[in-house]
Amino acid sequence: MGALLIDMLQRAQRSRRVVAMQSGGIMFLGYVVSFNPELVVMRTITRQGLLTGVRTISLNSVSQVHFDDRYVRLIEFKEHNPEVVYARVGAPDGLDDQYLTVQALLQRAHESHQLVLLETHSDHSLYGYVVRLTEDELMMEVYTQYGEPDGHTVLDTDGISSLVWSDEDTRTIELLIRQRNEEEK
Repeated sequence: MGALLIDMLQRAQRSRRVVAMQSGGIMFLGYVVSFNPELVVMRTITRQGLLTGVRTISLNSVSQVHFDDRYVRLIEFKEHNPEVVYARVGAPDGLDDQYLTVQALLQRAHESHQLVLLETHSDHSLYGYVVRLTEDELMMEVYTQYGEPDGHTVLDTDGISSLVWSDEDTRTIELLIRQRNEEEK
């Protein structure tokens, strides 16, 4: 175990922050409880920020350790905001009352200004808000999984395979956007 790894593990332990540890092709997320030159003891969490248990990992098998990167901060954010991230589904009323098409759902997303996930037939997914909609295409204000603005995209509506309302990821992104907007005021 090298000096840089020791320093990172000490910082993570002192600050009680999440680390991501790559070991044998598996990524473990969690808090450093203790460590020595042979192994680290972690209180592990899921990618949803939920506690799973305590695990020992042999430091000989560790190939990478990540601390305070965007992904780790996203996991910490989910862990600290479970009441929003795992809230009741926030789809608009009336989705079960009528024959719905992708076009009708896109119109609802546009009217309600709700962030959605669009999955396409080309296996490409986009998070964002529908800002303009015509009979055969839409313009979307796109965001990354970290809630960062990622420009605008125009899509052919026939290319959409699925529209996802208010899941864990879309609620997390909406909360990140809201917090960023409040900080900018």
